Amino acid sequence: MSSQSGREARRSRRAERRLAAERAARRRRQMSIFGGLVAVALIAAVVLILINRPGAGEDISDIAAAAPLDAGIPTNGRVMGQEGAPVHVVEWGDYQCPGCGYFNRNMKSQLIADYVATGKITFEYRDWAFLGPDSIRAAQAAFCAEDQGKFWQYHDTLFMNQRAENQGDFSATRLKEMARQVGLDMEAFNQCYDNETFKDEVEASYNEGKQAGLTGTPSFMINGQLLQGWNGRYETLKAAIDQALAQ
Repeated sequence: MSSQSGREARRSRRAERRLAAERAARRRRQMSIFGGLVAVALIAAVVLILINRPGAGEDISDIAAAAPLDAGIPTNGRVMGQEGAPVHVVEWGDYQCPGCGYFNRNMKSQLIADYVATGKITFEYRDWAFLGPDSIRAAQAAFCAEDQGKFWQYHDTLFMNQRAENQGDFSATRLKEMARQVGLDMEAFNQCYDNETFKDEVEASYNEGKQAGLTGTPSFMINGQLLQGWNGRYETLKAAIDQALAQ
C-alpha cells in the first residue's frame, strides 16, 4: 500500500513537472511571437519614416537666397565691372567645389571692393563643372538664370547653399526653389532647365577649361594668363592683379 502510494506520488510529480515544462515552453513561444511582432512593427515604422521623410535632394527648408549684386556694379551676363577696364580676371569654378565656395563667400566681396568697383578690372565666372552630376545641373541652372538677367544673384545663391558633393544638394527640386527665391520667372526657368537648354554651353566651357590647362578649381586667369600655384590666399591673387595693372 505504501509502495503504491509512493509510485502514484512520483507519477503525480512527473506529471506536474511535465505540465510546468509545457506551460513554460508555451510562454516562450508566445514571447517569441510577441517579440517578432514588435520587431516587425518597429521596422515598419522606420520604413514609413524614411519613405515620408524628404531626401537630401528634396528638402528645401534650409535654402536661402543671396542678396543681389550692388546696383552700382555694371554687369553684362556673367561679367561684372566697367567696360574697358585694363585687366580682365576670370574665375574658373565648380559649384560643388569647396574652395570655390570659400572664395565666393569670403573673398569675392573684397575683390569687388578693391578692383571692380574702382574700375580697375572686369571679373568673369566660367564653369568648369567636373565634380559630378550636381555640378552640371547647377551650371545649367546658372545659365538659365543668366538668360533672365540674374546670373550673379543665382550664382551667389548656389554657393550659399553649397553642402556635400553629389548628395542631391543641387537636385532639380532645390535648384528650382533657389530660382523661385531669387525671383526668376519660374515658367521660363523650368522650361529652360528641364529641356537642358544650355547643356552644350556647359560642356563647351568644360572643354575650353581643359584646353587652357586647368587641373582644379578655383583657377584664375589674368588677362588670359593662367595664374600658377594659387595657394588659396587673397593676397596672392591681389599681388598677381597688381602686377598686371602695373604692366
